[in-house]
Amino acid sequence: MADVGIFHFSPRANRAADIPWHEWGDEAFERAQRDDLPVLLSISGSWCHWCHVMDETTYSDQRVIDLIARRFIPIRVDTDERPEINARYNAGGWPTTAFLTSDGDVIAKTTYLDPEQMLGALRGIQESWLVGRDGLTREIEAARATRAAERAAEAGRRTAGALTPSILDVALEILEAAYDEERGGFRETGVETAGETGGEATPDGRAALRFPHVDAIRLWRYAHHRRDTPDVLARASFTLGRMVEGGLYDAIDGGFYRYATQPDWSQPHVEKLAADQGALLLAIGEVATSDPDAMERLREPVEHTAAYLGGALSNALGGITHSQDADEDYARLDEAARSLVPHPVVDERVFAASCAIAARGLIAVGVAYDRRDWTERGLRAVDFLMARMRAGEAGVYHGWDGGAGGLGLLADQAQAMLAFLHAYEVTGSDTYLEAARALGRALQRNWREPGRGFWDTATGHDETALLAEPVMPLAENVAVAEAFLWLGRLTHDERHLQVALETLSGFATGLEARGLAIADFARVVDRLLTAEPEFKIVSEWASGEPDRVADPLFREALRMPLAARTVQRLSLPQDDLLMRSLGLPLDRTRVAYVCVGSVCSAPVTQPEALAPALEQASAAPTW
Repeated sequence: MADVGIFHFSPRANRAADIPWHEWGDEAFERAQRDDLPVLLSISGSWCHWCHVMDETTYSDQRVIDLIARRFIPIRVDTDERPEINARYNAGGWPTTAFLTSDGDVIAKTTYLDPEQMLGALRGIQESWLVGRDGLTREIEAARATRAAERAAEAGRRTAGALTPSILDVALEILEAAYDEERGGFRETGVETAGETGGEATPDGRAALRFPHVDAIRLWRYAHHRRDTPDVLARASFTLGRMVEGGLYDAIDGGFYRYATQPDWSQPHVEKLAADQGALLLAIGEVATSDPDAMERLREPVEHTAAYLGGALSNALGGITHSQDADEDYARLDEAARSLVPHPVVDERVFAASCAIAARGLIAVGVAYDRRDWTERGLRAVDFLMARMRAGEAGVYHGWDGGAGGLGLLADQAQAMLAFLHAYEVTGSDTYLEAARALGRALQRNWREPGRGFWDTATGHDETALLAEPVMPLAENVAVAEAFLWLGRLTHDERHLQVALETLSGFATGLEARGLAIADFARVVDRLLTAEPEFKIVSEWASGEPDRVADPLFREALRMPLAARTVQRLSLPQDDLLMRSLGLPLDRTRVAYVCVGSVCSAPVTQPEALAPALEQASAAPTW
């Protein structure tokens, strides 16, 4: 049994630590096998309100404590520390309460249980374990066979996907069908889980929920420029505005809550996660460059959210910490009352993917609003990842809590690679580009299945229980594909573009069934199929040195309202090979070139000339 000090319980009074919790691992499952006991798996989050309620009530009830201690092997997992376990066992919300065999197969799972419900569940599982084992075994074997068939079918589907421009149309149709014209955002589908409400599951409850669905907002903004699709940019701006006005935004302390329980964006669940702040800032930064009115309307919440990330969710070393606890009593207070009480507890751990997303959001709004302080704060977070969380050729560590640890998770590599490339774009520093290249090599070596995509865990990762069954997740693969696409466009190395192509092709079938999850996939696919503008700014001086001609060109290129583009600050002699490959002269500095496909514009020396140069390059034949 592990030291209870490693677990994260409610910050309020509770007795959950009286349960003899085990860490996830072979030792716990081997004991379950030896003692012939079922496993109770509890998955919780340090920010999760109903996880804390369950600690304070259910797991503090002496009857529950005694029954678990006598008849079960209890395992406690933090969803943020072990997202790969959560991905395989989550019941649709947090807390997740799962009952497993000693092999890690699921007997039953649900979310929040009050003390009486938990006692009933414990007794029911115990009865099935003792007197209904034959039926239980048959059900588990059937479930294994179903999972094996699903994996085989998915492997087959991934061999024959075609990437076409129509994928963007399919995604826009899905967004159109789910859009709520009156209140903004999207109607949710499916049955709401008790973990999202803390009560009974209801058949229509989920329709009332409002999640930000940032990927869909970004796709709308992208489609506005790519297809000149009517109204989609306005919908993106309107939805962001309704989030702010309806209650998802904390107008006192800054920052956005995770989601709202009502369709008008009111009654939010009041936890705040750094990744959510970053994702929303990234979307707002993109929308703001395309919609000046939205830029002004959203200026105040952006200001406060950037300050929140730079204050409440920052550590002294530059990292962006993970989350802030959901304290509903605190959230109800006005500004004066909040000033008199302690703020909700902050989880001071740094997780690589979360920190990277938050860093990108700060960089994006820093560029859009011309706020160098926000950009610099984002770059400090990227530097934290570079200095504290890299493991050489093994990739990026998962977490940092006074020291880095945990290797092997795909999301960390994907988001860190995107953050390194974003930092390179706004600085021109080759250090970031080389870090991205190194991560690209690690990804291909340790996570990739050639010709298909990337597994969520690296070769040699923990294979306890269901972790032995590989998962190739859509969202993380899309992020990896975008990172290789970006790297390929910057370096003009076709091998990177081929990785992006093969990865995306593996998910190109059955799109309609994916619902809103198709949004980011469609955006990145369309980027891959499109000859995007490339802005090459040749400075007289190396990165970090001011250049009064090149710098204004650089800033203007970064802020141009386009669906997507790459911006690159170059200098001689370190970039002479790339410039030669593009056919750019090596005898001129302090100029910009706009390239589309194989065509580059004449040299540009004034920021206002970049748009005409782009039109010229776009209109020219690319052969």
